[in-house]
Amino acid sequence: MKLPEPQIIDTEQALRACVDTCRRSGAVAVDTEFMRTDTFFPILGLIQISDGRQVWLIDPLEIGDFSALEQLFSDKAVTKVFHACSEDLEVLRHQLGLLPVPVFDTQVAAAFVGHGYSRSYSGLVERVLGVKLDKHETRSDWLRRPLTPSQCQYAAEDVYFLVHVYWDLLEGLERGGRSAWMAEEMSDLLAGALEPEALEEYYLRVKGAWKLSVAELALLRELTCWREREARIRNRPRNRIAPDALLLELIQVRPRDLRALHGIEGCHSGFIRRYGETLLTMLHTEPDMADIESLPAPLDRTTRNLLGQCREMVDQRAQSLDLAPELLARKKDLEALIRARQQGERAPERMTEGWRRDIIGQELYRHVAKAAL
Repeated sequence: MKLPEPQIIDTEQALRACVDTCRRSGAVAVDTEFMRTDTFFPILGLIQISDGRQVWLIDPLEIGDFSALEQLFSDKAVTKVFHACSEDLEVLRHQLGLLPVPVFDTQVAAAFVGHGYSRSYSGLVERVLGVKLDKHETRSDWLRRPLTPSQCQYAAEDVYFLVHVYWDLLEGLERGGRSAWMAEEMSDLLAGALEPEALEEYYLRVKGAWKLSVAELALLRELTCWREREARIRNRPRNRIAPDALLLELIQVRPRDLRALHGIEGCHSGFIRRYGETLLTMLHTEPDMADIESLPAPLDRTTRNLLGQCREMVDQRAQSLDLAPELLARKKDLEALIRARQQGERAPERMTEGWRRDIIGQELYRHVAKAAL
């Protein structure tokens, strides 16, 4: 299987010709290369596309009008094939303001047909096609021009072989009667990617937040919202603004003045000059406690034992179906199911609706419901 010479697309006219060819295909592979070392938002450096015969490397640093590409990405007659697509969707949404539809993620499909969960692209290509790829440009600078021949080869490999993997996985899904399961997963994936980020919920992701009181959680919510807005305005990684550990320290110490801020590790002079007064005001203003509730503590021994039982049930069912267990139910899915039972809430939809419901969801729900919690 010989890799074709990739075509560099650096004009709107060439992009339109590329898109015209791609729209005559039933599916095209898509990948992106981007940089995100010192920024909050990813900086797109390259878009790769292949129809299985040709490879195009689209240069977003030279092209200003992406309307032709938007037509391809919104064309429902052409499946857009990715591998582990979450970051690609994020960067395309930021750059183009839209998400490609429909989408097929080969990493998810591989788990459905028995190739394992979270298999890397190179591992999947070798397993399905017998082609061993040399991942030689994983730390490359994709914003530097001109691109080197090695960069172009690496970028082309990421989409050319992907199309051929897609065709193989598509047949495997059809043979196993799992095409509908895959379609449901892709629908859920796109729905999740379309949901706007809720800045006010980021505090729920802070490690150790469950130890805080309701009032402290309300303050943490305000601090994380402030940081998220600041990170976007300044286009800086959130941890470069203020890491989670620093926000928790500020809540615990509650410094009264700028001098006290200097005594907190991580509060350097530049940080205090820029944010000191703002933080002091937030730390000593009554936070909005609307919709704030205590966060659940880690599972106790009884619920950990129940979690272990559920995971064993999932493993056994997955083995019988030749599926990756994580595809049936992740640890956080099982924890959510158990916590819903503890708190008398409705079980999570991921386990009680869709294809998982009959395969494992109902059985897990009945098992958890019978447990003495």
